[in-house]
Amino acid sequence: MTGVWQKNLIICSITSFLIGVMILATPVLAQDTATNLPTALQPEAMEKLVSDLDPEQVEALTDLMTLLQQSAAASEQIEQVADGPGFFQRIRTALNNFGAAIVGHFLNLPALFTGMVASIGALFAGAVAGPVHIFLGSVALILAAGFAAEFLANRITASRRESIHTRTPESLFETIKLVSTRAGLDLGGLIVFAIIALLVGRIAVFDPVTRSFALQAVFWIVFMPRLVAALLRFALAPHRRELRLVTADDVTAKSLYRSFTTLFTVVGVAFFLRDVMLASSNEAGGTFRFFVGFGVNLWIIIVIWRARNGLTSIILGDDEDPTSGLERMARFWPYFSMIFIAFNWLLVQIATSSGVEALTAGRSFAVIILVVFAPFLDTMVRGIVSHIVPPMQGEGPVAEAAHLQTRHSYVRIARVTLLAFLIYLVARIYGLNLLAIGANDGSDAARSTVIFLLILAAGYLAWEITNLWVAHKLAKDSPPTVEQDDDAEMGGAGKSRMATILPLIRVVLQITILTLTGLLALSQLGVNITPLLAGAGVVGLAVGFGAQTLVRDVVSGVFFLMDDAFRLGEFIDTGGPQGTVEKISIRSLQLRGTRGAIHIVPYGEIPKLTNLSRDWVIMKLKFTVPFDTDVEKVRKLFKRIGQEIMEMEEFQDDILAPFKGQGVADVDDVGIVVRGKFTTKPGKQFGVRKEIYKRVQKTFEENGIQFARKEVRVQLPENTKLDDEQKESLTAAAAAAAAATEPKPGGGTS
Repeated sequence: MTGVWQKNLIICSITSFLIGVMILATPVLAQDTATNLPTALQPEAMEKLVSDLDPEQVEALTDLMTLLQQSAAASEQIEQVADGPGFFQRIRTALNNFGAAIVGHFLNLPALFTGMVASIGALFAGAVAGPVHIFLGSVALILAAGFAAEFLANRITASRRESIHTRTPESLFETIKLVSTRAGLDLGGLIVFAIIALLVGRIAVFDPVTRSFALQAVFWIVFMPRLVAALLRFALAPHRRELRLVTADDVTAKSLYRSFTTLFTVVGVAFFLRDVMLASSNEAGGTFRFFVGFGVNLWIIIVIWRARNGLTSIILGDDEDPTSGLERMARFWPYFSMIFIAFNWLLVQIATSSGVEALTAGRSFAVIILVVFAPFLDTMVRGIVSHIVPPMQGEGPVAEAAHLQTRHSYVRIARVTLLAFLIYLVARIYGLNLLAIGANDGSDAARSTVIFLLILAAGYLAWEITNLWVAHKLAKDSPPTVEQDDDAEMGGAGKSRMATILPLIRVVLQITILTLTGLLALSQLGVNITPLLAGAGVVGLAVGFGAQTLVRDVVSGVFFLMDDAFRLGEFIDTGGPQGTVEKISIRSLQLRGTRGAIHIVPYGEIPKLTNLSRDWVIMKLKFTVPFDTDVEKVRKLFKRIGQEIMEMEEFQDDILAPFKGQGVADVDDVGIVVRGKFTTKPGKQFGVRKEIYKRVQKTFEENGIQFARKEVRVQLPENTKLDDEQKESLTAAAAAAAAATEPKPGGGTS
């Protein structure tokens, strides 16, 4: 059965293909049918030809005909595209249409003025909205009812309004609460006005045409400007600086408030006049919309130009130390807004003249509002973020840097969210649903682009969240930095274990986020990432075999960190270089030597590690006194000195065990060596040692105790008499003999 079906399909395909070829080759044959084919190509002959083929030949011929049909269809599509206008030709046509439309609008100016006068005359003549006295009476009735209802609503909330008027906020939260309450009361009054006006218009005005135009007049000329004014009062607070949510001076706030309120009043009148012209069948409506749009855009550009310095201050906000990027953006944004408004108006006019419906004047005006007021939203977001950021935890420069990093991360996350929301709003204004793009029309490219951008946004958010977490932990676990004494020879107490390994964790997480985001983004763009993963594995294997020293360093560092062998800020001895740990990486650590030199020590080259700054430090001091010194008296003096130092405010929190004597430690040829010791926190022993030396010297002097020093004694018989010259000679000889017994630096004696 299958073989018969394939044979019939081949016959039909061959016949259709030959007919198509003959029609394309000879247009005259397009009027003939298959019966005009030669005898050898008639269906009966083709059926006999196919019946002589075996199944494999039939299947091969079927595949061939399918391929020929696909090639013919592709060729037809290419010809259709080639026959259409090119890209530059379409641009040229659009520009020609735009130029012709502009010229036509200016040539139609006399007709526009005539039509406006005629439409207004028709309105007063009663040909548009019914008898003019009924129309004006309806408008007056609707306004009176609406204002009366709003007045009653305001009277009910008068006490609340009075409390807002007399209250001065003390924090941002209270400011937002007051302005939000005031805006709610204003909008509530407007809503009451609108509801009562609509009800009165529907009940009291019987003529539907008069009712429609009366309600339109009230909406465009009265309600919309008042609504815009209420929103501007919320953002600018032109008459109350303490309630202003943006950083703007009084002149800028009042100027923007007056300009935009007046603008929307003019726009409302223009919209109502447009409706009147449409109702009177005026043919100059397109010219009217063109000049109204031109005037509105020019008005906004002039307002931005006059308030450009104030807008820069608004964008900068209350930042005491703004970044250079923010300063450049603040200075550039007013000029960018003006350029964007002009470009947007030009684009709308070109699209309108070309018949593109996606770009309309109303939609472009909404986009302009979003673009112009985006800095206001950014400033408000930064102001809100500055008050919701958690307070700084810990003390010292590390905690301050972590707090600043946290604030910047909050601001960047808020900005990305705001930007995504604005992009979504702009797309919705132009009729695009970015969340469902490509779902209905099967546009894989559009859907892949949207998912690609979402992957990048998710990666960026993961990056910022990582920074937030690390900054929070660093601020919490980092102790304040304490200045070391001038004579300090070793580092003090180090940071916590978490504060030591957090920088490494952040680097690892950031590399992971970058790698995953890049791979997922490339995969979404259609790039096959399997070879990349395989190549990365091969490279890793090659590095593992070829850089064994590097692997040894990394593995050794992992175990050092697991053992908590050192921390940032601690003084360590690596069996060679020694110093304070300033920085650690995956392969090595950086030590600051006692003379300021930097030592880079790979982990794999550390045979043993001695930490001299962990938990506590014991320092032992030795003093040499003459042989006839009372050792017990020295011990008591040491104990008294230790108690006195313990009571000193600058040392009492640093000394863990007071200074006390340990008795005789040694006896040499000079005198008796007595020793004392004390215990302090790491890095605090040097200041205590300096104080002990000073007090021991003073106490010994007060108690008649001398420090032992080398002496050369010459014993002479009792009856020996020497003159002065002989005494000097003898003294010089004794000094020379003593010097001869001094050990040389290289060993031995002279």
